Amino acid sequence: MRFLDKCIMFKSMLLKRIIFVLFFLVAINVYAQSDSLFNAANEAYKQKKYEKAIELYSDLVSAGYQSASLYYNLGNAYFKNNQLSKSILWYERALRLEPSNEDIIHNIAFANKQIVDEMDVLPEFFLKRWIKSFYNIMSSTGWAITSVVFSLLLFSFLAVLLLTSHAKRRVAIFFSTIVLALLMLTSITFAIIQKNNSLRKNEAVVTHLSVTVKSMPDQAGTDLFTIHEGLKVTIVDKVGDWIEVLFPDGNKGWIQQTSVEVI
Repeated sequence: MRFLDKCIMFKSMLLKRIIFVLFFLVAINVYAQSDSLFNAANEAYKQKKYEKAIELYSDLVSAGYQSASLYYNLGNAYFKNNQLSKSILWYERALRLEPSNEDIIHNIAFANKQIVDEMDVLPEFFLKRWIKSFYNIMSSTGWAITSVVFSLLLFSFLAVLLLTSHAKRRVAIFFSTIVLALLMLTSITFAIIQKNNSLRKNEAVVTHLSVTVKSMPDQAGTDLFTIHEGLKVTIVDKVGDWIEVLFPDGNKGWIQQTSVEVI
């Protein structure tokens, strides 16, 4: 290889390493700044400066940071600042990231007791409720990691199956691979379900103090009943600036889109 070619290759390698180091340093700096901002928000919360804590937590959210602890702390700050609907909104967002977090579940239940509207929740079919409680054990990330573990075990068992010649051992390993394959597919399915749940945009929280539910997407529609802030609803249709929502008790009605915020 000619000397000039070697110089060009060396410069290219050096440039790549410089870029990598710079990227690494920038990443460390960004992480340090976000960690410092998060700690500052926590400190403001401890000092009961809830508006300041909300501002700092919201800055992290605006910067693109996502975590259950961030959303949960923001929900706590809103609750302490007597902003019920906002607190429930961020608790719900936190729960989507960590569906089995007991602190989040407890705080949502406590915040929901402050809601003016008392609606009987329609019971879910027991099988659906059982499956839901099972895949809510972990987040999508947790199920994805679990599926990787099961896949590694599966390939290991397959390798042993191909190498062993003992008949009884082959039968035992064969059935073990079937079980591992089923567990891997189940964990992958649950990871997909949880990921889809975290991304869905069909649920919202009422943010206005009171909202009149209409029979049709128009101010001329008949007034059905009134709902209040903090109530969680499911969006089933949209016409212009109006959305048709499903309430926890199974009733439906139309409200203006500006009266809710999507979870």
